[in-house]
Amino acid sequence: RLNRQFPMERTRQYFTLVYGAYDGSDGRFRYVVAGHPSPILLRRNEAPAELPGRGLPIGMIESASYRDEAVSLAPGDRIYFYTDGVTEAHDDSEVEFGSARLMAELERVRALPLREGLDLVADAVRDWSGGGPNDDVSLLAIERVNRRTGVEGARAPASAW
Repeated sequence: RLNRQFPMERTRQYFTLVYGAYDGSDGRFRYVVAGHPSPILLRRNEAPAELPGRGLPIGMIESASYRDEAVSLAPGDRIYFYTDGVTEAHDDSEVEFGSARLMAELERVRALPLREGLDLVADAVRDWSGGGPNDDVSLLAIERVNRRTGVEGARAPASAW
C-alpha cells in the first residue's frame, strides 16, 4: 500500500524502514525490512548478528512484495536499529565506520545499561567521523527484561543522536 501511495515516479524519492511489533506475552518481535539496514540482534551469550530480512525501499516499485520475519527474545536480549549514516560515517581518510566496527562496539558495551551503551556507541561514531557524521544518523535499541524484575516486555526504547 505504501508503494502505491508514494511512487518514486511521482515523488522522485523513496524511503526505507523497519516496521515491527513486539508481543510481550511471548517475547516475539515480528518485523519487515524495506531497504533499511537490518536490525542487529544481541543475545545475552552470543555475538551480535544481523537479523534476516530484505526488501526494496518504499516507492521504488509499486508491485514490490515484502516478507515479514520474526524473532523470539529472551530476557536480556537486545535489538539495535540504526540508519545507514552510522555505518557510512567516515573518517578523514574516507574509511567508513562499517558494520564490523558497529558490531564490535555493541559487543564492547553489552554489559552496560541499554541507554549508557547506546550513548557510547553514538560517541564512537561521532569520534570516528571527526565530531559529526556526513549523513543522518539514528540509533535505537530495545531490550527484553526479566519477569523477575516486575517489568515484562521490552524496556522503553533507548535512542541516541
